[in-house]
Order: sequence, then structure tokens, then C-alpha cells
Amino acid sequence: MIYKNRSLMASDGTVPMELLEKCIKQHMKEIPRLEKLDNYMDGRHKILGRYFEDNSIPNNRLVANHAEYISTILVGYVHGAPVVYSGDGSSALRLLFKETEEESHNAELGMNISEFGRGYELLYMSSDEVPIPELAVLSPFSTNVVCDTTIKHKCMFAFSYVEEADINDFCTGYIITVYCKGFTDTIICSNLRSAATYRLVSREPSYFGKVPVTEYRNNKKGRGDYEGVITLIDAYNLLQSDRLNDKEQLADALLAIESGTLGDDEAERSETAALIKKEKILELEPGGKAYWVVKNMNEDQVEVLKRSIKDDIHEFAQVPCLTDDNFVGNSSGVALKYKLIGLEDKGKTKERYFKRGLKRRLRMYENIFYLQAIPFKAADISITMKRTLPVDEETLAKVAQETEGLLSWETRINRFDPDLDAEAERARLQAEQQNTVKQKQAAFGSYDFKDLE
Repeated sequence: MIYKNRSLMASDGTVPMELLEKCIKQHMKEIPRLEKLDNYMDGRHKILGRYFEDNSIPNNRLVANHAEYISTILVGYVHGAPVVYSGDGSSALRLLFKETEEESHNAELGMNISEFGRGYELLYMSSDEVPIPELAVLSPFSTNVVCDTTIKHKCMFAFSYVEEADINDFCTGYIITVYCKGFTDTIICSNLRSAATYRLVSREPSYFGKVPVTEYRNNKKGRGDYEGVITLIDAYNLLQSDRLNDKEQLADALLAIESGTLGDDEAERSETAALIKKEKILELEPGGKAYWVVKNMNEDQVEVLKRSIKDDIHEFAQVPCLTDDNFVGNSSGVALKYKLIGLEDKGKTKERYFKRGLKRRLRMYENIFYLQAIPFKAADISITMKRTLPVDEETLAKVAQETEGLLSWETRINRFDPDLDAEAERARLQAEQQNTVKQKQAAFGSYDFKDLE
């Protein structure tokens, strides 16, 4: 997010070319950070660039991709279950989201948010005969939003650019798309850093009532989920790589001989060494001895250091190691919840910021539905995001049954599954009970005692 004074905008709401150039330049300063985060997500870590001057020295470069693990766990935890929309008008909204595959869109957007600390969503109208609003994820490498400097930080415009290339993949220029409140401008240029080359080629109306690009933040500072533990990931990779290097060097250890020799010249020594290797026998003079010159390795200390670094990665990323025996063990459900408190706190933060973007999305849908004469109020929609954790439904059902007479029907249903409609479930249960009574009456017959009087 870029902050600029609103007075820099033109009086008609358009974006001056000089202002756009400054914003693009400011955005490009952050691209090295985004590239670094993307490299770590894809397994291109710092250790892969290590080289030794002596090529004979083992140079293993192992990558333990904790970055991918952290993002995968967090995105699955927060965005694994579909967002639930309820309230007046939610039925039409759910049908629209099903058609536009909103669930997949949210997962892709969530991965960008986890990786880069922010993600960008574009709302646009489809090209169908009856247009519908659709969703798209824009790349953080070429997209940003510009907000004013007021306390509300209201969005003034957003931009996104793509490189144009010829058949030989040589850059021929750029296409910049500028999204404003009531229109979208398309600009072409030969140099992003020179406003003098900018040329407006088209302006299309926009009916969303807002800038149709929304920035979703991961947290207050817009940091990625593994951004704070990159140095620890580097340390882990280095330790594991050097550990394997030491193992290889142990296999190539030097043989030292005291009070003896393998020969008088190089040819004789080479012949004797080959014979020793073949026959596996070494003859020494009285008092002589032979031993390997090796680097002493304390595997216990190395293992302790490895575990310490790994624990720090998970601690500061607030993501548990699911394969750790100390995490699973024989812990009770309550104990596991305490172990997941860091993950849940981080999940709540991600959820708050994601819901803020969803509410802005719904307000833009409200403007479109109004033009299409579809009754819809964004304020009437409730948003629920469920965590994807294993649920002991058997225990929950048992508790709901045992608390009958102590807790109300609605409370017991909500504790079992908060997404269930208690009244609807009560109506279904009563209908099933009545149907069961009718079936029994039909099977065993029923008597009319009036005729017995």
C-alpha cells in the first residue's frame, strides 16, 4: 500500500501521469523483497549459492523448505474450509460464488497473503450476455493500491502493469491498467520509469462504486508468515549441509603412519598403497602404528543444535511441527489446544484482516446488485470462517446428549456445530418423529376406542 496526498490527484478524479510514475517507482523498490520471499517459497534458498574454491571439498547444499511448510499449514488452517455466508440475500450470493469458484479464488489469494504479506483481488464484470461480477487474483509483483493520507486511508486508485514482448521474448513496452472509482484507464509506455512515454489508449466505465482492487493484508505490517524466520531457515540448511559434508570427508580420511614408510619414491609408495587397498593388509615396523586423521564429530551435540534451530523456527513462526512426538504424544484434547494457541492466535489475526477485505468485496457486490435490481445488503450478511482441525464428533454428540435438561436445545446444538440452524434441526427432528409414529401405527394397526362405549 502506497500513501499519497489526495491533492495530487486531478480535479476530475483522474491520475496524473507524473503521480503514476512516482507510485510505480516506489512499488518497484519492494520487488527485491518479494523476489526473496518467492525464492524461499519455491526452494531457492541462500545455501544453493555456496561455492568453495577447492572443488575437491564436498559441497552439499541441502534445502529443508520450512517456508513452504509454514505457509501450507497456515493457509490450510485458515482457508481450508469454505467461507460461510449467512443472512438475508446470502442464497443468491452463494449461488454466484459457486459459479465463479470463489472457494478456489480465496485459497489462491490466501497463499499470496501468506507468502508476501499481502494479496490483491480484482472485481470485474464478465463478458457474458448477462454479465456477472467475477474475481481475479493480481500479482503483488506488479500491483499496488494508492491511498490518501487521512486517518481512514481511503483508496484513491490502484494500478497493475504487464510487460509486452515480441516473438523472441524481447521487451517491447508495458501495459499499465489504472483502476479508479468510476472508470478504468489503459496506458501503454516504453519505460515504466518515464512518464513522458505514458500514453492513454482507452477509458472504460466501472460500476462497482469503489476502486475495484482490494488489498488483503496478512497482519498490521504486511509481513509474510515465514519472513521473520528466514535466517533460522538458512542456519538449518547450513547445519544439515555441513553435517553431510563432514560425513563425506570422513569417508575420504587420510591414513597416517608412524615409524614406517610405504616406499622410497612416489612410484613405490603408489604401488604399496594400491596393494594395501587390495589386500586389506598393512605391515608395520616394530613400534610403528597407523591411524586415520579425521575430524572428530559429536553427533549428539550436532543433533541438539539441529533440534534447537528447528524448534526456534516453529516457535517464532507460531506453527507447530506436526511430526514431533512431543506435539502428539498422549496429549488430551485440552492439552493439544494449548499447544495450538500460537497457531490459533495467528489464525485469528489473518482472519480479521481477510474479513475486512471480504466486507469491502460485499459492498461492491451490493452496488452491482442494486443496478441489476437484485435486493441485497452487505450489512445483512454474516461471514464465518471455520478452522480445519480434526473434530471429535463422537465426544461432542455425547456431551450434547448428557446435558439434556441442563442446557437448552439451541445451546446444545450450537456447541455440537455452530453452523447448524437449531430451529431448522428441531423442525426436522419433529417431522422424523411424527413419521416414525405413523410407520409404527401402519405396521401394528391402530384402534379407535370410541366404538367400544
